[in-house]
Amino acid sequence: MILDSQPSFAQSAVLGSAAVLVWSVWRVVYNLYFHPLAHVPGPRWAAATQLWLAYKELWEGTSLSDIRYQLHAQYGDVIRLTPREIHFANPEAFHDIYNAKNKWDKDDHLYRAFDMDLSSLCMPYHQAKQRKEILNPIFSRSAIVKLQDVIQARVDVLCDALKFQHTEGKFSDMTLGFKCFAMDVITSFCYGCPIEATSAPDFHADLVFGVEEVLPIVTLAKQSRFFVWCIRNTPRWLIHATGSSPMMALLCLQDTLRKQIDDIVRNPSELDNAPHQIIYHALLNPEANKGRSIPSKLSLFHEAQVLLNAGSDTVGITLIVTVYNIINSPGIQQRLHAELRAAWPNLEEPPRYEALEKLPYLTAVLKEGLRSFPGGVAFPRVVPPEGAIIAGMSVPGGAVVSQASTFVQHSDTVFERAKEFLPDRWLGDDATSLERSLIIFSKGPRSCLGINLAYCELYLALAHVFRRYELTLDPKRSPDFTFKEHFVPYFPGEHLHVSCKPVDS
Repeated sequence: MILDSQPSFAQSAVLGSAAVLVWSVWRVVYNLYFHPLAHVPGPRWAAATQLWLAYKELWEGTSLSDIRYQLHAQYGDVIRLTPREIHFANPEAFHDIYNAKNKWDKDDHLYRAFDMDLSSLCMPYHQAKQRKEILNPIFSRSAIVKLQDVIQARVDVLCDALKFQHTEGKFSDMTLGFKCFAMDVITSFCYGCPIEATSAPDFHADLVFGVEEVLPIVTLAKQSRFFVWCIRNTPRWLIHATGSSPMMALLCLQDTLRKQIDDIVRNPSELDNAPHQIIYHALLNPEANKGRSIPSKLSLFHEAQVLLNAGSDTVGITLIVTVYNIINSPGIQQRLHAELRAAWPNLEEPPRYEALEKLPYLTAVLKEGLRSFPGGVAFPRVVPPEGAIIAGMSVPGGAVVSQASTFVQHSDTVFERAKEFLPDRWLGDDATSLERSLIIFSKGPRSCLGINLAYCELYLALAHVFRRYELTLDPKRSPDFTFKEHFVPYFPGEHLHVSCKPVDS
């Protein structure tokens, strides 16, 4: 009798499970004792497996920003956050990681969560560099100055809404208002068609709520590409079944962007109908692409989404935090209003952006607002094969390194009385040296593309709000700035509510 030498399904399953178990155990042992980062301090579970951080964020609900500070308080200036990632507390580390000469790739573990691999945010260094070179002219300072009327138009809509809400006896929800404003600016500037979020009653724009609903998904998606696949392939009918108007508004915007891209690619003359130069003028320009193939429709869609998200969050949150700090310090608001009134005596003749950025106290307030930005994200970078020296520490090639901006901008070793909102620090003798540590837009070749646009928005919005209105906090509702980090800060608590009383002249 000849025995069947083929293993049964059950035997194969047992052998396969045993192999996975042995490999997993070996991987944990390697990470703990033989990995090049085995000597770096941190929790043993963090060194053993990526699942520890996933457990802390997803199961315990602890914000990643809080985890970093807790671990540094316990283990020191350098911590091992995952088996392959280390985070630095020493402010000097930032300048060793993010600088003009480093051509380091981003870590795929975080950026895959966005499912926008064909955008400049997620591309490898050399591809992202080419894409930024194409887009830089659109976002240059000279281009922003020429198109400031586009931003001014959105400021006027915001201010009109604040005036109307005051006549109705309402406190304005500035958290929603500034997010709506920033979203209207970026859609106007990039695509030539604002979504008119600021015009929504009481700033209750479904799209803003939709973006907020998506943020927590980023923390889930970064754990596995399987989650990314599930999110990408969620049927529309299932989203409809949830009855979520915000999510449907977000999908509607995506459909609008896709249609705009389809129309322009099919008939490039459609660009002639744009009110001004938009991103597709640059992205579809053969000369700007220097002989390389024109970006695909999917790549254009990814880029459009990245610019929408990146262009609205930083500006909106900065305005919220800055305005709160100004109102909460009456002397600052009075001093700012006095400077604005002297430079802008006639309300009917507002100054241009170029004049506003020369006002010393407005500039100081704006910079302090940027410095006070909460929950700075750590942008992880992969150390090249030759390794690197970071804050005096030798780091092997292949390691992932990062530092959140708050470890620089909120550091008492860099900024005296860093927890306080002190615009005067930017008017002192050492103001120039402090500029090096204002790093909210990051540094180096992968720094924020829209920095010039953001500054123009901030100058115009702050100047108009504090010149045209007297602001007071709602005494019955205190804003809650406790946040969860989902790549950008997510504030689930009470919004900033303010009374905006128009000034006479």
